[in-house]
Amino acid sequence: MTALRKLNRDQARPYNFALPPALTNLSGERVLLLGPFVNNARRWRTMPYVNIYDGKTYTLNPPTLLAVPHTFELMFAQYRRHPEFKSLAPDGCPCKGDTRGLLKRCPVTAAGFHLIGKETERGWEQGEDVSTLLPSLIHYQDKGKAGQMLQQRLKQMSLRTLQKQTGLSRHTIL
Repeated sequence: MTALRKLNRDQARPYNFALPPALTNLSGERVLLLGPFVNNARRWRTMPYVNIYDGKTYTLNPPTLLAVPHTFELMFAQYRRHPEFKSLAPDGCPCKGDTRGLLKRCPVTAAGFHLIGKETERGWEQGEDVSTLLPSLIHYQDKGKAGQMLQQRLKQMSLRTLQKQTGLSRHTIL
């Protein structure tokens, strides 16, 4: 809301509807386009959008910004080639975009306490925070070994307590 109010104090209000097109930004500049909510999808390519970072107005067709708008076809093609970060290929190697076959479980080893977020941002459904439109997908790192301090802390807790507090199964914790 702060960035929007700098652009137009009267128009930027909580719970207003806006249309943020999904883009592949090729310009190298910070870009987050917002436009007024319009039901007619035919107008989306030609209507003006405001970049909340610099206040400039852009259109998608004709293109006035070095960015490619995502279409359903593009999103579907990317999804089909997307590696599964949480699983292993049948041969035990990390998954790639062309991995085929029955996937295996990827072992997870605790390495420390830290916030990892979620794969989907649900905050935009309830709030007015424009930052939830920015991508924040977590990529899982390679497995590691739990640090000495973490191991000691976990050994001090009972298995039942760990199950209750984490919601994990006994097998997963072990």
